[in-house]
Amino acid sequence: MSLCISKRTSRLLAALLAVLMTAALSTACGSDDDSGSGGGSAPDKVTYITGFGTFGREAYAYVAQDKGYFSDAGVTVTIQPGQGSGNSLAALAGGSAQFAPVDLSSTIMQLGDGKVSGVTAVAAVHQTTDAAVMALADSGISKPADLEGKKIADPAGSVIGALFPAYAKLAGIDAKKVEFVALEAQQLGVNLATGSVDAVGQYRVGRPNIENAVKGKEVVVLPFGEYLTESYGAAITTTTKIAEDDPDLVKRFTGALFKGMRYAIDHPDEAAALMAEKFPTLNKETAAAEIELVGTAVQPKEDGAPIGTMDRERVAGAIKALEDAGAVQPGLTPEELVSFDLVPKS
Repeated sequence: MSLCISKRTSRLLAALLAVLMTAALSTACGSDDDSGSGGGSAPDKVTYITGFGTFGREAYAYVAQDKGYFSDAGVTVTIQPGQGSGNSLAALAGGSAQFAPVDLSSTIMQLGDGKVSGVTAVAAVHQTTDAAVMALADSGISKPADLEGKKIADPAGSVIGALFPAYAKLAGIDAKKVEFVALEAQQLGVNLATGSVDAVGQYRVGRPNIENAVKGKEVVVLPFGEYLTESYGAAITTTTKIAEDDPDLVKRFTGALFKGMRYAIDHPDEAAALMAEKFPTLNKETAAAEIELVGTAVQPKEDGAPIGTMDRERVAGAIKALEDAGAVQPGLTPEELVSFDLVPKS
């Protein structure tokens, strides 16, 4: 049996085929843009862990979220309170988070000793190490040598405790003559105020929290940066896989995050109020004071350099200082620590 098709039917079939091919091409072209960077495509979803808790110093991430900077960059961000550098590195390496501000010295020590792998820094938060020891002025502690024979409280696993031997060696004191006791971050100020401990480990930007806890008593700050001069503080850290496979995501995320940083620094009271609204137990005045200190900590030394910049020679110097102090095994290179092609540039 033969099948006969009229000329009219042939023309109709040809027209229908053309319509279907046009629709298919349109769909295919649309899928090429489905990169999560805008244009109506689905945003990338990431988890960000704060440096530590929900203190005022962490406001910039919440500002970036609240102001829509992340969504404008095509990124949906879940923010989780952090518990220190060690936990953050473990979360990144384990895949439960994609970005976190991690103390660069902690990353040097853990990468250099093989305790963690598959992570890389992509931008500096603090241009110098923020680690410090704080004491009351009437305690008799005014210089590193005064710490010998004293008791310092610090959260378990804190980078300050991990860095202390290197700091002590460079400062010319015996770290073995200093006793460290583990306390939760929220307990540090109270125990310092009551005299239960002689000093506490604390980031410099956390000084307002300590001053608030000791209720007006004068606080002495011994910054590690006086001796660890090449070190950066916290650095935005991700996995090497994300850095290599999706550098555009890294740049969009850090760009939005630092936009939140700039806004928080320019509007500390507003940023503090935002944090207090999210976390009602937060003291707004203390939070605003911390944000102002962050503003000084993030400013690059080089004129015209953007927030987040990192210098290869300085990173090499930071590694060498920790090697010389016996805090890390030799061999780690700056490129194994930092993805310099992703670091913010002028």
